[in-house]
Amino acid sequence: MQPSATTIMATTTTTTSSGSQGGAATTTTTTGGSRNQPPQTPSGNGSCCSIPPPILFLFLTLLMTSSATAMLCAAIMTDHWEHVSWDRTSLDRISNESAIELQWYLDGRAAKIPLKGKGLPAVPHHQQHKKGASSPPVTDNRAGVFLVPMNGGIWTLCIDLTPDEIRTMSNDGFPQVEQCVNYLAGTMESAQGNDEDARADWQHRMQNLSISCSLVCLIILGSAALVGAFGVCQRQISAVLVTGVMYLLAALFALFTLMIIHFKRQQGRPLLDSDFDGTIDGVVAIKGTARAASKFLGARIFVTAWSLELGWGGVVLCTFTSFLWILLSKIMRFNPLSAMI
Repeated sequence: MQPSATTIMATTTTTTSSGSQGGAATTTTTTGGSRNQPPQTPSGNGSCCSIPPPILFLFLTLLMTSSATAMLCAAIMTDHWEHVSWDRTSLDRISNESAIELQWYLDGRAAKIPLKGKGLPAVPHHQQHKKGASSPPVTDNRAGVFLVPMNGGIWTLCIDLTPDEIRTMSNDGFPQVEQCVNYLAGTMESAQGNDEDARADWQHRMQNLSISCSLVCLIILGSAALVGAFGVCQRQISAVLVTGVMYLLAALFALFTLMIIHFKRQQGRPLLDSDFDGTIDGVVAIKGTARAASKFLGARIFVTAWSLELGWGGVVLCTFTSFLWILLSKIMRFNPLSAMI
């Protein structure tokens, strides 16, 4: 007969005693034992699996990298870096001084400068002799130069009106133009010789510089993402270190873009006649008629918008991300991630 794997012993002892007072006390003791019984595991936090600190630091670096890249790319690609509006008080004062009556739209947000003799149907040659050579100038209610609010970015300048508002103003002669104009389109036309007399002023040069810096920033961000992914997957310390330096360069070129956009309105020169054939901030008109708004350009108000603030946040996150990548390379040198992943 084979012995049992587990032997249970129990002993029960009962003791009864009586005292002089007539009371009785009973004590019962039970003792149990077990052989080959597995020990019980105490409950507590000691059994929880903890993530190594280098892995947590890697996850933090990747999270900050994604946030910085998304914020900086969103700031560059959006077109709310600055808003252009018109001061109605200044427009009324200039209108009274120049004897030009403005027509207001959209609760004072937009105005129209009526033009004389513009947009009228052509008069046949035989009727001109009948009416005589001297005919009084006629003001066409449908022709004019429109002063509208706009919002601009690094790449584009857009009319800050809804399609319904534009449709309403179209009944009074609002030109059929694209709602957004690309700054690079005018630059390419000038380079091809279509606008030989146009000379870039301070704002145009600053706009071109901001476009160049933002392009370099986007290229560096894309390259840094590839190099960083290669460094983490292949456990290459040098690639991780290079990623940190590239994010620092991206923050530097983004800082150049922000400073250029912020200070590009600080200096300028009077507009030439050839400048009115191009894009003017806040003015919508058919080609050759924008010169009528030259007296009113001083009433424009330029303010920075939320895209610029988003860009500042992206620069701060990119700088912090750069130091995280550099510190990650130091951690990988003394504590390789390959031993923990």
